[in-house]
Amino acid sequence: SAILQGAFLQAEKLCLPSSLCSIHKVDWIHVGSPIVLAVREICGPDEPGGRPNFQALSWKKRIVCVVWLKLLSREAQEDVEKAWRENPFFSLQNGLPEMNHVVLLELVKSTAAARIFAHFLLHLPQPRIGAELARLAEHVRSDPAREEDVRFFLEVWWELWKGTDELNAGNEETIEAMFANQFARLFSGCPSLTPHAAKRLKLDSVDMTTSSANTDILHIFLHALKDMTDLVSSTDVCFQSLSISLDALYTSFLIKEEVVLPVTEKLDYLCEGIYCRGENETLSPELIQDAQRDLWASLSPSQFKPSRMKLFEALKIITDLTQLWKDKGLLTVSSPLIPRYSGFHLQRSVQRVLTALDESPEAVTEKNTLRDLLKSLDLPAPENTPELQAQVTAIIITHLLQDYESFAELFAGQTSWARSESWVNCLEKNQAAFCHHRALLSLSTTLMSLVHTESSDVSQCRKLMKITADIFSALSLEDKNQALAAMLVLSSRGFFSCPVPSAVTEGFDQELNMAFNCIIQGGGGASAVVSQGNLTTAVSLVARVAFQNPEAALKSCCHSAVFNKGAFSLMAKILHQLPGLQDQRGGKEGEPKNDGFISLSGRSLLCRCLQETVGNKSMSASEKEQLLRFLGLLMTSQVIKEEEEKKQSFLSPQKVVNTFVLPNLSAVGDDSLDIEFGLQLLHAALSVEAAPSPHWVLGCSPFPLLFVLAQLYSQAYRCGAIRLRSMDTKELLVSVLTTLGEVVGAEVEANPSTWSRALFWLHNKTEELDWTVQFHLKAVWGQHFKNEVPSSMLEVCGLPEQ
Repeated sequence: SAILQGAFLQAEKLCLPSSLCSIHKVDWIHVGSPIVLAVREICGPDEPGGRPNFQALSWKKRIVCVVWLKLLSREAQEDVEKAWRENPFFSLQNGLPEMNHVVLLELVKSTAAARIFAHFLLHLPQPRIGAELARLAEHVRSDPAREEDVRFFLEVWWELWKGTDELNAGNEETIEAMFANQFARLFSGCPSLTPHAAKRLKLDSVDMTTSSANTDILHIFLHALKDMTDLVSSTDVCFQSLSISLDALYTSFLIKEEVVLPVTEKLDYLCEGIYCRGENETLSPELIQDAQRDLWASLSPSQFKPSRMKLFEALKIITDLTQLWKDKGLLTVSSPLIPRYSGFHLQRSVQRVLTALDESPEAVTEKNTLRDLLKSLDLPAPENTPELQAQVTAIIITHLLQDYESFAELFAGQTSWARSESWVNCLEKNQAAFCHHRALLSLSTTLMSLVHTESSDVSQCRKLMKITADIFSALSLEDKNQALAAMLVLSSRGFFSCPVPSAVTEGFDQELNMAFNCIIQGGGGASAVVSQGNLTTAVSLVARVAFQNPEAALKSCCHSAVFNKGAFSLMAKILHQLPGLQDQRGGKEGEPKNDGFISLSGRSLLCRCLQETVGNKSMSASEKEQLLRFLGLLMTSQVIKEEEEKKQSFLSPQKVVNTFVLPNLSAVGDDSLDIEFGLQLLHAALSVEAAPSPHWVLGCSPFPLLFVLAQLYSQAYRCGAIRLRSMDTKELLVSVLTTLGEVVGAEVEANPSTWSRALFWLHNKTEELDWTVQFHLKAVWGQHFKNEVPSSMLEVCGLPEQ
């Protein structure tokens, strides 16, 4: 602060016999040197590599803020007694001599602080912004007016269109916010000057009125540029002027919402723009962020809505300037020394405006002028190499720049980049940026492509698989389930859908075994009470290995549920938390299949894994009991999200019946244990609360199933036929037959024409069986058939008269 105050006092002495309050633009070259040198001394040099010094940036903001507040305090005739209590900048501000706006504007221009100045403007009410811009335009046009003044004016214009930096947005402690608070305090006595409702302001150097022109920012800029036409003498500034003007017109009149480009187009634009900036520009986060802000400003509706200027008035001003500069030869691209970025920017600006204006039959002359301009911009195509694309994308991800999640998804899916060490290092160091299921799915696809190539690097594949699993483990449970469902669409065997190097397989097998050993030892036993913490850990462990190979993980779940005593309950709880493993690809639930055949369509991955786990093994009674209870729990609806009270089962009864019941019951043989198990499972399935009509049982070939049950019943009660294990099993058979008959009967009654053929088929088939079967199917027959005792039974019961 002492250095700055000393510099201003020295500049004040150089003004003698005048003062900083009355200097003109022409005087700055003589008196401004001490101030500019002091600012450079305070801020210091940039960091190595051309990266900005953020402490220096903060100091520069503070200096511009203090000088501007000095002017505002004088304008508002602030009371010093009040200022020292309420102004956090009072000590520094009070040590400066009085000055005018020439000092502020020349200081901003001399220290390359146009962005800072624009950000302070953005924290003022729009009418005040208009007043300050009118002052700026007046200052730029005053003598001595040079092309560098036009460049400064354009920088402020474009920075206003780009808006504030995202990093500062919402931070109440920023210097810009403090500046806005002080402005509001200074003019609190004038409601028309507060940041919320400013209407007019009398300035010392510009006579402003309340006309709408003073609050129409685009009107101020375009008319000021029109007045500066003769100051433009280079192609570079000419291109800048036209591109900014066209982008301002496009965002003010021709779009109503942000134009969202695909991420690949954004990357092309960024890489081409960075290339066009030349080799002098070092690739850095700041350079990319600035290019992103340029693109955003070109495609987002302007916050400064025109109040006076109309579209074709603005278009005419721009095309008149174009024609004027063309006549001067400033639009000719002939020398390779001409800066390329301004031409690149202008080319795209013209294309956007012409595309938007093509639908309008008006302004034919203006559109022809723009088409001629576009033809004259026959620039060589900027280079856009895969190496530059990978570098730019990696920097966006590493520094979490705008839209980094979309770039992470793109980065993860680029197989051509994936063989480089830098690609893997970027993934490893920035895993948090990939923690959403779309990026993870792209990464998984890339990994599968790498693992399945003959020339794959085993160590790199193992490292990449671990990184991918780590990213998956960091997801929320909801996102994990989305990722699991997406993986099942790719392959039920995950990363191992094709043969992979044995070293990769062995590594996964070790992780799989370790995961389930931890689960069983930590809470999967018969006497263990699973805490919520243990369940959460178990779910995470299973989900992690399931993402890498869903089929292998489910097989391990099934094996533990059947063969580890008491583990069925924990395994069921785990799977209920992982609905992403349900694998719904096998056919639609609830579709009636009345073709007379037993269908196994709709079999889920879990059912297949259970079948392969059990196979033709001779299971003990306790193991069959565990399998039965495991399936029963999976068919039972559970609350997945307590706050939503959403209930769902992991396995539908239809899939269980199709997979395990129909094959057991249809192959009637001597193994009464299989029959008993099938009946128990069917009873459990029918006990599950079903959705309204159509009932799920219609997808299980209900009439053939009824006939098979009727056959079992008939054989069980005939001498010499198959014997069921116990009377309990016979009672279970009767219960299942009756319950199933009631369900099917209700569906037949609701839609008799659909089921009449199947109904007659069943009735004809059951006539061959024991006559008592018909009574257990009364609910199925309804009003279609009578319940009659066979005539042969009546003959047996007849008695002679004597």
